[in-house]
Amino acid sequence: MFGLLQLELPFFGALRDSRKPPQLPAILPEEQHEIILHGQLVPYVVRRSARRRTLGLAIDTRGLRVAAPIKAREADIERLISSNARWVLAKLLEWQQPEHAAARAWSLGDPLLYLGTARALKVAPGKPGLAVFDDCLILTVPQPHNQTETRTRLRALIRDQARLHFRLRLAHFSAQFGVEEPQLRLTRAVTRWGSCARDREGSHRVSLNWRMIHLQPRLIDYVVAHEVAHMKHMHHGPRFWAAVARLYPEYEAAREEMRRISLLLPEL
Repeated sequence: MFGLLQLELPFFGALRDSRKPPQLPAILPEEQHEIILHGQLVPYVVRRSARRRTLGLAIDTRGLRVAAPIKAREADIERLISSNARWVLAKLLEWQQPEHAAARAWSLGDPLLYLGTARALKVAPGKPGLAVFDDCLILTVPQPHNQTETRTRLRALIRDQARLHFRLRLAHFSAQFGVEEPQLRLTRAVTRWGSCARDREGSHRVSLNWRMIHLQPRLIDYVVAHEVAHMKHMHHGPRFWAAVARLYPEYEAAREEMRRISLLLPEL
């Protein structure tokens, strides 16, 4: 599993009770909160999910966000934030640096990163579609002057391109690793580039963040190889990293680059 700008903490609160919990929504509405860190007022959002078993902090263009189990106590969440106050404030400041502003403030008409290359984006009337060329992207939409609709269409079509590319790379690394190609799920996870899960029947599903389509193919390959390695090793121990090294020998350099790259991705 991959983090963008995140911290994870095991949650040992109300979920200790082994009895079957009452039925709850899978995901609750987001909660808006504020906290004082070193004299600075910091707003943050809590997103609760029945699938979570840890508390996680993530920082992106929207600010500080907390992923939490449904029954996590607010006191535990505040304790986690406070104990990592320096990290939180440093990362919030990092997002405000001028070198990252252009990527975050992407707008229609700006060049768009696609597989690591900045390509001119041209919008034309027509049936929804996206044509990819070496130096440009041509987006066709029914109403090109409607910027909200155009941006929504672009996001959906970019996701489609991501799905196609990721499927090819999953097939490649699965064959190389001698495992059955897993199901693919696209996400726009706040805290992860990818994850791998196994169901009761032993089938695997790999979830990949579609925004990786902006990255160079070699970095996408690293994330895909990482998740395919989890299909045999559901941990981050020595055997897992040895498997990653076999699939992607340059994994250490790619791992370090992935820790910084989220600051450069455009917000569609």
